[in-house]
Amino acid sequence: MNSPARSVVPLILAVVLAGWQPVISSAQAPIDVYDLADYRLTPEVFKQFVQASQRVGEITRSDSQFTFAPLFTKEVVLSGDAVAMATGLVARLDNHAGLSAALQTAKLTSREYSKFAITLVAAHMAHGFIKAGVLPRVPDGAPTHNVEFVDTHQTEVTAVLAELGMRN
Repeated sequence: MNSPARSVVPLILAVVLAGWQPVISSAQAPIDVYDLADYRLTPEVFKQFVQASQRVGEITRSDSQFTFAPLFTKEVVLSGDAVAMATGLVARLDNHAGLSAALQTAKLTSREYSKFAITLVAAHMAHGFIKAGVLPRVPDGAPTHNVEFVDTHQTEVTAVLAELGMRN
């Protein structure tokens, strides 16, 4: 094989493999406790979350499938098993065409949406406990930045949670 052909073959192979990468990377890894414990709420993802949640809220209010099995309930949110809740939420989002489309429009995966939702709810609850005086401060080891995020965006957080059917 001549020298120019040797340099073209790896280039072609690289281009072909690069074309396959989106298919390979589209599979989502399962959520584990570290994904949730280390998750940081950010304004950029919050904008996407709000956009997706507006459509998710519309769908869940109009689709009878969610009448007796809403995406978010007080019992589920307070169940104490955040990983199970996040995993179940990912599955429900992936298995409903409308919800899946809402996330795609907002450029969020079901995994990212679920991690953001669970973390936001937990930080909102902690913020409420601190504000009510139940907790004097965020406990050591807890993600204080997420509680600070909720404090900074309190009005918007309350509105998006209400949109999803989670009122105080």
